[in-house]
Amino acid sequence: MKFSVITPTRNALDKLKRCVGSVRGQTGVEVEHIVQDACSTDGTSEWLTGQTGLLARSEADGGMYDAINRGWNRSSGDILSWLNSDEQYLPGTLEKVAQAFERNPDVDFIYGDALVIDASGNLLAARREIRLSRTYIANSFLNAFSCTTFFRRRLFDDGLLPLDIRYRYAADMDLVLRLLESGIRHRKIDEYLSVFTMDGTNLSCHPMMLAETDDIQQRYGAFRSPLLRKVVTTGRYVERLFTGSYRTVDVSYAFAQDERPNYRTISGSRIPGSYRTR
Repeated sequence: MKFSVITPTRNALDKLKRCVGSVRGQTGVEVEHIVQDACSTDGTSEWLTGQTGLLARSEADGGMYDAINRGWNRSSGDILSWLNSDEQYLPGTLEKVAQAFERNPDVDFIYGDALVIDASGNLLAARREIRLSRTYIANSFLNAFSCTTFFRRRLFDDGLLPLDIRYRYAADMDLVLRLLESGIRHRKIDEYLSVFTMDGTNLSCHPMMLAETDDIQQRYGAFRSPLLRKVVTTGRYVERLFTGSYRTVDVSYAFAQDERPNYRTISGSRIPGSYRTR
């Protein structure tokens, strides 16, 4: 089973090196790592030229989601994913995902849990997600981090997977709602698969994020009544509460410090299960 991991990037060389290191650190699977650089001016293009084992291209694009689509268009893997330059796969993630797909041949979409960190790698939250629900997402927010999502290639070949580039900030929400609406079978891995960096520069922090999110939610049947939406939000909170998603935990993880990779173990005590990222 071969993975194609797409990393869109622009002027984020230091972060990109750590991202690349986290992919290089994966074992037990075949991986092609495709980096789509949007004509960075910070030395990214020159650095990519000197790297082995990367399929890199520097070219203008129409934004992050267009860059991901471009990468998928020239990929050859059985399993497709994307990993932003400020994110990392934890050691062993791709092997766990491969095993999950092999055990579930009827499943086309897998997701898992994520660690939320700051720019220095310090733990902010240990996000343990609940089931994906179209009703929850259409009336609240997307509760699956893109860095923990993986798709069978047949979704792309069937035209279900390309990200809608009309959206510049919330196309991941549109994609997941589209897959759920289509009845695509999905499964969750109850393990931390990735780290998500929250440093204030995320697309989810952009002022246009709310407008795009509202447009997508209305397209997928969000309730117009604030009271009904509050009921859904409360139901989601109760489900997370009863599944232990808010419970504090002690966490230790391996943070890739460079492209080789050299890892640094980072630990935290009583890490909360919730942190607002969207």
